[in-house]
Amino acid sequence: MAEGDNNSVYQLAAETASLEEQLQGWGEVILMTDKVLRWERAWFPPALMISFLLLFPGLNQHGIITKYVGMAKREINKLLKHKEKKNE
Repeated sequence: MAEGDNNSVYQLAAETASLEEQLQGWGEVILMTDKVLRWERAWFPPALMISFLLLFPGLNQHGIITKYVGMAKREINKLLKHKEKKNE
């Protein structure tokens, strides 16, 4: 049993080391994302808006905007129907 436990410990350590190595490059991205979400710089909100506005035509062209607007409409309709049933 002890040998099996050691093998699983070594395997877990190897998998953890591999995962850590794979995610190492994402550290800076995660830190920057955290800073943006916390609005640490005054220029973050305008930069995000400009990025979105630049991406918007492409998102619209590929139907992504239409898809999510449709999903939102369906969810709103479900909520309204549920509210109507509740009020009856």
